Amino acid sequence: LSSIGFHSGCAVDYVIFSLHVGGVSSILASINFVITTSLMRTGVMLILRSSMLAWCLGVTGFLLIVAMPVLAGGLTMLLSDRHFNTTFFDPMGLGDPILFIHL
Repeated sequence: LSSIGFHSGCAVDYVIFSLHVGGVSSILASINFVITTSLMRTGVMLILRSSMLAWCLGVTGFLLIVAMPVLAGGLTMLLSDRHFNTTFFDPMGLGDPILFIHL
């Protein structure tokens, strides 16, 4: 399902590229939120005294920093299967189609 034969044309490639761009922007925004919530406090304010919004932004940013590179790796493998004849997801080339399902 990841080869060019199933989805010919460049529309799918544009979608994959836009997901990459969205992932990079999410990672950069998450880094901004985590750094801001951890460093931009007053000297006497403890991290436990921060507001709920600061905690939510910090935790969500940390989770995005951890999760988005995995998605980017899977999308890069998908682009490699489509254009460079790799067999990450093709069972005929000893690939694993379950990885494609989990993508």
